Amino acid sequence: ALIKGLSKIPTHQKKTVYLCQLLIRIAKGKNLECHFEDDQRISPLESALSFWTLLEREEIKLEKLHEDIHRLIQIQIVAVHMEKGYFKEAAAVLERLFTDSDSDKPLRVKLGTVIKSRDPYVPLLQSFSYDLLISKIKSYIELFMKENEANFLIKEATKQLESKGLGAAALQNKTVNVAENDKRNLETEQRLVLSIILLRDMLGQ
Repeated sequence: ALIKGLSKIPTHQKKTVYLCQLLIRIAKGKNLECHFEDDQRISPLESALSFWTLLEREEIKLEKLHEDIHRLIQIQIVAVHMEKGYFKEAAAVLERLFTDSDSDKPLRVKLGTVIKSRDPYVPLLQSFSYDLLISKIKSYIELFMKENEANFLIKEATKQLESKGLGAAALQNKTVNVAENDKRNLETEQRLVLSIILLRDMLGQ
């Protein structure tokens, strides 16, 4: 993507890039000392939300799942700050997440009330937990993998995940009999798919 320019790569590869970026940030979501943006105020989950929004724009058929995950990320951005005792920061996050014209005003009001309570264990945060967010993300990954199951690299990566018999290096060295013009694209996609598999394993631990 860096070489070609993200706008020039095929849609399915672009989605894979976004998904890898999302998963890296979700995996680090509870570590507020970790930063992916130049603005040090932006938590990993806030950064993840921006990539989830990009994924949403590339798809239309998973509207309900998109909405569920979007809402869960928003709630957990606030929840993680509250769990760490950063209530002032949680309030600032809320201002960044929602605008006055935001259609999801009820959620903003509820989260505002939660922050004022200074209680990270209120029912709203327990019902829309981090574990539920991970579960929804896994559901999305399964659909993503199924959608791309005809792709050789997706098939091979899935086999590696199931068998656990070969390491990432073995998959990277797999010989693919394709035209020379396609080789570079396939290698790029191979690395991206490996990232998804490894991060899915990480999230499952």
